[in-house]
Amino acid sequence: MTLVKCFGRRRLHGFGASFIGLIILATALLVACQTSVPAAEPDAGERTDSGKAKWREILTSRQWKVPADPDPLGEVVWRDDLSAAMKEAKQTGKPLLVTWRCLPCEQCAEFDQEILEGSLTLNPLLRRFVTVRLTDASLLDQRFFPYKTHQDLDLSWWAYFLSPQGDLYGVFGGKDHVSENTRISEEAFINNLVRILKHHYNPDRPSWKIDLPVGHSAQVATGPKDSKGYTLLKAKRPGLGKPHKEFGSCIHCHQVGDMMNIEAMQSDTFDVGTITDKWPLPENVGLLLERDHGLVVKQVAAGSPGDRAGLMPGDELLMAEGTKLFGQADFRGVLHRAAHGADQLEIAWRRGQDIQFATVVLEPGWRKTESYWRKTVYDGVYGPTMGFFPLRGPKAGKDQGLSIKPWMGPKPAERPVYSTGLRPSMEIIAINGMGRDLDARKLITWFRLNHKPGDEVTYTVRGGKEFRFVLPAP
Repeated sequence: MTLVKCFGRRRLHGFGASFIGLIILATALLVACQTSVPAAEPDAGERTDSGKAKWREILTSRQWKVPADPDPLGEVVWRDDLSAAMKEAKQTGKPLLVTWRCLPCEQCAEFDQEILEGSLTLNPLLRRFVTVRLTDASLLDQRFFPYKTHQDLDLSWWAYFLSPQGDLYGVFGGKDHVSENTRISEEAFINNLVRILKHHYNPDRPSWKIDLPVGHSAQVATGPKDSKGYTLLKAKRPGLGKPHKEFGSCIHCHQVGDMMNIEAMQSDTFDVGTITDKWPLPENVGLLLERDHGLVVKQVAAGSPGDRAGLMPGDELLMAEGTKLFGQADFRGVLHRAAHGADQLEIAWRRGQDIQFATVVLEPGWRKTESYWRKTVYDGVYGPTMGFFPLRGPKAGKDQGLSIKPWMGPKPAERPVYSTGLRPSMEIIAINGMGRDLDARKLITWFRLNHKPGDEVTYTVRGGKEFRFVLPAP
């Protein structure tokens, strides 16, 4: 697609097609008043050139004037009242940094603690923001936090950067099947903060109109509890939002993802790819980015979409599909909002002193990635359970094939699978003939994605005995 077309797409915003259209209309009216001769509309190539020129101007601007640290000896104050924080941001002109953290979850706990404790490098930057820390995902307000499109809900830590008016600059966070440490670091966060501050304090920024405007996803306060998915999930899981013994009542981010999935399943709009292919990695388009920098290309896979677009190691990504990039999460967000099939993405990058543009062409299947670590996948609302939880068997992890023990809870006899003759003491070595040595999450994910209620499943135990079980309805 052309740059002009991409500006007008549903997942983008900014001065796009509507802005260009206004310029064309104004020009035509001016010419008509002066000469009475109709003005010819620029062709697609001219509109593309105009879009590139505008982005070149934005990406080469060096007009920022970031204020000095307001309190060099002061502490970083983390607020828990979003409304009061937004008023403060409007009064001070500071940008907002809003982090979301699911306290009971261990994932990202170490990184969360690093940010809270701060450092000599981090704190001077944080003091230039109005910092907010929220710990209940039910408070997500789509006017300011478009979580359906701009947040990886399988993560227990996520950050939004907002203008004092609530416009969205960008996001920060990340994880993959290895760990969060492969995607985020304190240094990467620091680089993100610096880029956000330069963008916020650039006097030309308001005229660019490239920030996602407040109210883009919802005009009135709308959160997870207002969704039909909340009602459906609460009926399926009555303990939803039950007060935690230490942290009190909260909705977890992954539960918000479950709400979206169960609502889609109930309305027959669900596609399994929406849970397995979420938040693709830069590697899905052939780009390995430096973790700490966030946007510099470290490697390019030969023959990949990134390679065909002309990207090279050392290039710095700057823009993708009308979104200015501040870090890796912003680029992954663009990939997340792209089509699940074939698509095209307009991108810009810096090579030396030059700004270059190209189209990344995506082919069907490009989004495939490891998803077994995602809680909305291995413990979500899609797919049946095995009738028990798979504990490690005596030969698990020894490359000797599948080895699990079927844990059935404190009252095994009350489990439907118990009636087949299967017992917790038995060692299962194959499920429907599948005997690969998989850990619990990988096995559960495989089972959920490859079976449905009503299927007959054969569990083979060591010694060859088989037990057939019909998967019950959810």
